Amino acid sequence: MGAPVETEAVLAFGPRGIELARAAHEILQPRALTLLHDGPPPARARFDTCPDTLAQIAAARPGAFDLVLAGGGLETASLGRIRDDLGRIVEILRPGGTLAAVIDTLGAPDPDGACDALLFPHLARQGELGDEPRTLLPAAAWILLFQTIGLEIRSVQGLGEQEMSPDMVERHAARLQIYDSGELGTGRLHLVAGKPGDSA
Repeated sequence: MGAPVETEAVLAFGPRGIELARAAHEILQPRALTLLHDGPPPARARFDTCPDTLAQIAAARPGAFDLVLAGGGLETASLGRIRDDLGRIVEILRPGGTLAAVIDTLGAPDPDGACDALLFPHLARQGELGDEPRTLLPAAAWILLFQTIGLEIRSVQGLGEQEMSPDMVERHAARLQIYDSGELGTGRLHLVAGKPGDSA
């Protein structure tokens, strides 16, 4: 997860936030574990659940967390909102704190396994492909975005670990030639980044 064993306060959110919160509870055993979750609390949860937004938590609890686990979902917003959300995460991290994020990049297949969002990015941005709107950024752009908001990249996993089907490449060669093959081979990116400073 990219977190030190002595992590005391953890925040988890996103579509895979519940699984990450459970894993953090078992592995890290932090003193405080909060799940940002707008539904009912998960059954037998051994952590706090909070229906607030990142903006509300940033305003109420700046510098309160050693670790933030983003279990997907960052890409389902406009670029401006993504930048704002990342800025809020930086606000709620303590100096030296860690953000571990799972991000679907432009090379990630759609939930049904197709690549419509990649082939028709303008429709994906508008949410016209049946899913939430999605901002399709290549892995390199995600890394740069993390760095420009003040995070230091500690580790990156997932680069070039996915292969597109030969049929997809053949049928859509003209459309796909504008992309770097390494970026197309990175569907799900795992980024671990840190807020500069010494933890107290």
